[in-house]
Amino acid sequence: MIALFLAVAALLGVVVLLGISWRRPISSRTPTMPRKPWLLLAALVPQLAWTSWISHLGDGASTFVWLLPVSYLPVLWFIALNFHYPWARVIALGVTLNLAVMLGNGGTMPMPARFVANQPALTVASFDPGSKDRVVADGQATLLAPLEDQYVVTLPGGSRRLASIGDFVSLGGAVFGLLSSL
Repeated sequence: MIALFLAVAALLGVVVLLGISWRRPISSRTPTMPRKPWLLLAALVPQLAWTSWISHLGDGASTFVWLLPVSYLPVLWFIALNFHYPWARVIALGVTLNLAVMLGNGGTMPMPARFVANQPALTVASFDPGSKDRVVADGQATLLAPLEDQYVVTLPGGSRRLASIGDFVSLGGAVFGLLSSL
């Protein structure tokens, strides 16, 4: 499902680039493209490794929980370089919300067990294979619980994923940036 998301994101990026270069004459072009967008790809590599491989290790994944918060460093660098754009400030807010809840809960995004099908009663937290989430028992208190992954989103093709408020804010900033560059 991540491959589909990346393909759609790449397609939108090409459309934006073509729209910018065809719409404005070269002499009146203002720099509307963000600085160092490759930093976002640098952030995706460890996150893809986590969702594709590490999250499937069960208890062994806890050795690598540091990888998720560290993967946000290139994103923070990208935001710092582009902070003069209003969309970057919106994305910064979403990233800050996600990082706050992740760092406050051991480095991973908590997810209530009620969203996991056929989940036995949890006594300790476990990782949800194929996602960046750590499943916690429904009665277990988490820090900044309203900001955790708890909103069900149906993706194109019918696949369902959980999202957080920070995800929605970041996505809104990305759409804002995409529309402002047209």
